[in-house]
Amino acid sequence: MEDATLYVTAQGSRLGRIGERLVVRSREGRILSDVPFFRLRQVVCMGTVEIGHSALTALLKRDIDVALLTLTGRFKGRLSNLQPKAVRCRMKQYERAADPAFRLETAKALVRGKLASSRVWLMRQNRSHDDALAKAVLGVTDALRAVDAAATVEELMGIEGNGAKCHFQGIRAVLKQELGFEGRVKRPPTDPVNAMLSFGYTILFNRVWSAVEQAGLDPMLSNLHAIEDRRPSLALDLMEEFRVVVVDPVVCGMINRLEVNATGFRLEEGKGVRMSEATIAALVGKLQARFADACACPVDGRSYSYGDLVTRQAWQYKSLVLGERSEYIPVTIK
Repeated sequence: MEDATLYVTAQGSRLGRIGERLVVRSREGRILSDVPFFRLRQVVCMGTVEIGHSALTALLKRDIDVALLTLTGRFKGRLSNLQPKAVRCRMKQYERAADPAFRLETAKALVRGKLASSRVWLMRQNRSHDDALAKAVLGVTDALRAVDAAATVEELMGIEGNGAKCHFQGIRAVLKQELGFEGRVKRPPTDPVNAMLSFGYTILFNRVWSAVEQAGLDPMLSNLHAIEDRRPSLALDLMEEFRVVVVDPVVCGMINRLEVNATGFRLEEGKGVRMSEATIAALVGKLQARFADACACPVDGRSYSYGDLVTRQAWQYKSLVLGERSEYIPVTIK
């Protein structure tokens, strides 16, 4: 467990409370984890996990976010308290959402950060001067150069899509195992790589969504992604800069170090490729370690963990909404 988020993946486990500690017990009653509440910012429950009333009340009282996912990483729901001091911020968000210039410039910053990290990361992987990888780098570079000229958010989304396609072509060239990955396929995932990517992005998405709500922001009011009912588009916006720096290196690293292979996956009719419980546990562990890795903050230059930077970026966005900042600076790989 990283020092803020507890991932519960053991099927049939139950969360309970003993004093000021959250206790996770197995189906047989064995203690799997025992964590003080003050260390927790979020609890992510995957699959069949029960939460006792006393534990649930304690989590809500302490504003500890609870995310509920399927065992394959599909989002089911969240439990969180309303932010009592969020009215002024959300009023400004609605005002900003009606300003096309604000939305476009903020969206450009997000896309620029994502593509800049993609370009650097792919270039680092190309030590052997692979032609396919070099082509992917060129495609991402072209997309990055086109960002500033975008006249609308819709045009920008097209540019981002082109850059993302090239990025995933680069991932295909980076991988040292042949696992059937031809490009990004979301629902259902058609191969082990897409299954791992989707799972990792869901974990990241929930970290960002939690940070957005903790900052008092309305997660539905976005800049890059379309604003739609029942979709936390702002969380989708702010996770873009972290996809390449958190999830993609973890997935590619596990595959290339042979920490996973085809035996850790199964194909289910109508549901695509699924990960085994052991593969899920391994991926969660690697993601936790990545969230704990240090990176320079784009605002003050100091070193923080990626987990802390997710929270700091949400607060940076809040400062932008309130007019305390003039621009949004994304996290990027240097």
